[in-house]
Amino acid sequence: MAELAAAFSPRTKLIILNTPQNPVGKVFSPAELAQIAALVQEHNILVLSDEVYEWMVYPDPARTVEHVRIATLPGMWERTITLGSAGKTFSVTGWKIGWAIAPQPIAAAIFAAHQWIPFAVSTPLQEAVAVALEEAGERDYFRWLSTMYQAKRDRLLGVLHEVGLRPITPDGSYFILVHTGHLDVPPEPGYRRDYSVSRWFTRAIGVAAIPPSPFYSAEHADLTDNLARFCFCKTDEMLDEAAVRLRRGLG
Repeated sequence: MAELAAAFSPRTKLIILNTPQNPVGKVFSPAELAQIAALVQEHNILVLSDEVYEWMVYPDPARTVEHVRIATLPGMWERTITLGSAGKTFSVTGWKIGWAIAPQPIAAAIFAAHQWIPFAVSTPLQEAVAVALEEAGERDYFRWLSTMYQAKRDRLLGVLHEVGLRPITPDGSYFILVHTGHLDVPPEPGYRRDYSVSRWFTRAIGVAAIPPSPFYSAEHADLTDNLARFCFCKTDEMLDEAAVRLRRGLG
């Protein structure tokens, strides 16, 4: 461990991995993670693995879909920072509480920076998250979370297919991308088309959509011009009302 920590320098490169991924909902397979692991070890790269949607993974009868922490692969613990989120896991985003899992030398650097950036959040909320993590296993909470969100995903997917938006089925997270190229919504002056389409959905259809272009660099933002993103972490009643409005406006 000490030898590997010493091998890292301020000029060591870092890659960011996001699985399950936002915005497209991709879950990297064990084989894909093994390829990434081989490359980062070959080039002595650190990995910041954003896994905040780790419990929102949806089984597929046609193929295996599972979340695997890249830090658990051989040779990866020593060079990986894994990020988790109480906000996503326990639906308390306003609490702004998460966690970083890393080997001691890297964790020490994170602690030092943390002291001077956010410093701390509410202690009672931290205690509540600790209790939630302790209770989750006994209450089978994580399985329930995945099952609950998969039902909401499928509920929204059905109506999106029905109204011709050709959704991309996510394997994880709680967002769905849809195709919008067939909609007669020109880009507004000074805005990318996905922004204009999202505003159109909100104003004309009454269902809020999210432009995905902020996830892309300026040189690749055009890839999202004909896409929009919907979120299904809502009550069933709200999803049903969205279905009514989508059918009325696009059906």
